[in-house]
Amino acid sequence: MYADSIDKFAKVGAHKASAIVRTPLAFLIGAAMAGAYIGFGDILMFSVGAHVDPAYVHLIMGAVFACALTIVVFAGSELFTGTAMYMPFAVFRGETSIGGMVLVWIVCWIGNLIGAVVLAAILHAAGGGVLLTDGSEIFFKTVVVKMTTPAVPLFAKGLLCNWLVCLAIWMGGRTNNDGAKLGLIFWPVFAFVASGFEHSVANMFVFALALIGEHPADITLAGAIHNEIFVTLGNLVGGAVFMGVGYWLQEGGIRHSSTAIRPASAKSVRTN
Repeated sequence: MYADSIDKFAKVGAHKASAIVRTPLAFLIGAAMAGAYIGFGDILMFSVGAHVDPAYVHLIMGAVFACALTIVVFAGSELFTGTAMYMPFAVFRGETSIGGMVLVWIVCWIGNLIGAVVLAAILHAAGGGVLLTDGSEIFFKTVVVKMTTPAVPLFAKGLLCNWLVCLAIWMGGRTNNDGAKLGLIFWPVFAFVASGFEHSVANMFVFALALIGEHPADITLAGAIHNEIFVTLGNLVGGAVFMGVGYWLQEGGIRHSSTAIRPASAKSVRTN
């Protein structure tokens, strides 16, 4: 039932693992681009949310942030949260090693951070937009909440977030119709933002912008690190376990795992 989709994403993972060895700088640049694309979604979300009736703010912010993953998928770039799902498929199918999977995760996360910080620095130089002017109150209030939330809720929110994000990528990958992809990406992303879940890459941009200029005393680098650690771990579990392992087991992974492992493949595939 799901074998074709698993094979497709396994080949995507194999391609990433191969690309990161062959052309590490190019892969890092692709990851930085994804970090910036998600940051553009943050900019739009907070710009719109700053002037919306509180009764509807979560719905509106969720609706507009969906543009971020849409850009990532259609433009093409390396987003850490997506790799959480398809790199395990590559390991399960024997297309890459556990070491290759972890390397992709690490480099992709670092690249996303670079892109998010660069975009934050550019926006700050441009005056900060709504986020650091008339919308700064809600922006800084949101950042403080993110930085002061305890570890367990952060982990759980990160898990729920990437379960939905990877669900969007999974569903989009099961159709070749671009119009359908737009709708399939929109709803899970809308759900995670409107529900207040945590996305590690989106937070990278938010924290970078908040820390660069003048900010309240309770916004700190330590608070940003605290959030990123537990949200990143939650994102990994949400994508790898609840999506990757979940669909692998539905497709009979337990029965086939002993025969699926074969030498890593460097096949090139077209990826988003």
